[in-house]
Amino acid sequence: MTTPVPPTQSPRRVLFVEDEPGLRRAYQRFFARQYDMAFAGTGREARAEFERFHPHVLVLDLRLPDADGVDVLRDLRALRPDLPVVITTSYSSMQPLVELLGLKHSGYVVKPFDLNDLSRLIDDAR
Repeated sequence: MTTPVPPTQSPRRVLFVEDEPGLRRAYQRFFARQYDMAFAGTGREARAEFERFHPHVLVLDLRLPDADGVDVLRDLRALRPDLPVVITTSYSSMQPLVELLGLKHSGYVVKPFDLNDLSRLIDDAR
C-alpha cells in the first residue's frame, strides 16, 4: 500500500510551453524527479493544458508558432492573476520588453541557458 504524500510535500506542477521538441525533452529528463510536469508546444495547447493541469508555475517561451507568448500570458493571467511565470526567450535584451509591456513575471532566461538556472527560477517563483 502506498502512503499518500501530504499536500505540502507534493511536487510543484509546472506547465512548460515550448515549441522546440528537443528542449521539451531536455526539460522532461532534467526535471523528472523535481516537478509534476505538463507540456505544450503551441499557444492553443498551452490554454488547454492550463485548464486541465492547473499548474503552480508556468514556464513560457515568448515565441510560439501559432501565437504571441505575450498574448498567451495575458489570457492565462486573466484566469489566474497570481500565477507565477518564468519566461524563456531567444531575445537577448528582454528586460526593456518586459518593462514596456508591464508583464509581471518571476524571472526570465535567454536561450541558450543552463537548466540549473531555470530550476532556481521555478523554485523561487511566487
